[in-house]
Amino acid sequence: MYDLFQNYVSDLNKLRDAFHNELTATAEELSKAMAFYASRSDAALTSFMEKATARGAELEAAAAARLNQFRGLPANADLSDADNGQVARTPTNPDKLRISTAAEHAVAAGLQVESEGDRKPPPARSIALVKSGQVQSEPAA
Repeated sequence: MYDLFQNYVSDLNKLRDAFHNELTATAEELSKAMAFYASRSDAALTSFMEKATARGAELEAAAAARLNQFRGLPANADLSDADNGQVARTPTNPDKLRISTAAEHAVAAGLQVESEGDRKPPPARSIALVKSGQVQSEPAA
């Protein structure tokens, strides 16, 4: 009986060692996979940030060019050009002048409406109550 018990304990120890070895190997594989994933994630994040920065610079340059065009300056005019004296204006035709004038008036009118709206309370509205009798519907034909 003692031998049977010794064999049972020995088998349990072997099983525990095998399970421990398998668990250790799985943990090492998981650790390697996580390290690989982390390095790829860092590389993807770095790439994304570089692209976002480049795209942001492109959008900023495009916005500056559009603003310069709106103001009647050459699209490639730089703010430093303003310090150096008069910036050469782009040729304007009557349509551009009319559109920019209308836009300036619209902005000014919008600002005036907003500032007046802040000072004046809204006008009082009268509400008329109307009593109506029972409405009969016509029979369906």
